[in-house]
Amino acid sequence: MTATKSNSANVLQHIEAGLNVLNQLCIGFVTIWICWNCLRTGLTGIRLHVWLVSFGFVFLMAEGMMCFYDGNWLTLRYTRKHKTAIHVVLQILGGGMGVAGCLVQLIRDQWAISVTVHSRLGFAAFVLCLISLLSGLTAVLARSLSKVLSPLANKSFHVLLSLGTFVTAMLAQFYGYTQTGIFKGQGEDFVILMQVVTLVAMVLTCIAPLKSLYQKALSFAS
Repeated sequence: MTATKSNSANVLQHIEAGLNVLNQLCIGFVTIWICWNCLRTGLTGIRLHVWLVSFGFVFLMAEGMMCFYDGNWLTLRYTRKHKTAIHVVLQILGGGMGVAGCLVQLIRDQWAISVTVHSRLGFAAFVLCLISLLSGLTAVLARSLSKVLSPLANKSFHVLLSLGTFVTAMLAQFYGYTQTGIFKGQGEDFVILMQVVTLVAMVLTCIAPLKSLYQKALSFAS
């Protein structure tokens, strides 16, 4: 029985490692292509918005969310303390770039939000990201605030909010490929490919926070 459990655990670890590699490839593909395309044509107008939100949300925030994932070979050998430090830095940088990218577009549009799904999801991600960054501060200070708020509840709320922010931002990215006009001339098949890769990255990145929420739910129940 023990040997069977050990084998099952090893198989699961290999599957998680494989999914993580696939996720890194998806994130890298989207990030590199968008960065190259925007930098090649110049970070002016909407391209500055696209570069900021893509690099911030798709790359930095995704990597920050996967810091504690057991299948992430990039952070596997780091201690919990070092993973936390990397997570905080990546989330601040990613969230900051995402917020800045949204602000750039809001200023360009004179603070008007268009009726497109992309714009509405983007604004929602902007608001959620600001709240998430604040909740991240309370999560870091969880021990200091333990007399006021349970550390477990505090961190659970932060993980849930960060997950909601990331999913909203990635869905905005998904619709942005067809609703911003910046990818005109790339061909319909390529745009569909970008959308599929983005959705795959979103789903695979969500594994880590969902596992964290599941473990926290078990802690609440015990």
